[in-house]
Amino acid sequence: MPQHKSAKKRLRQTVRKTAVNKSVKSNVATQLKAIDKLIKDKKVDESMAKLKQVMSVLHKSTQRKIMHLNKASRTISKLQKDISAISK
Repeated sequence: MPQHKSAKKRLRQTVRKTAVNKSVKSNVATQLKAIDKLIKDKKVDESMAKLKQVMSVLHKSTQRKIMHLNKASRTISKLQKDISAISK
């Protein structure tokens, strides 16, 4: 356990930030599962609408430095490719 006042404060901040980051990561995972289900069920219109929401969540997580920008871009690219494959 921390002994100094500043170390105690850092511990409190870390606990708070960890909880927020975990919540954001969980939300991203939930959104990705939902769009994957729509893609698997071949629902093109719903998946296109859901893609906008997923892109927004991913971009927000990269702005807050919770997810790396390249990973978010790669995920969005993969989703777009999957949606275009089912729309043909």
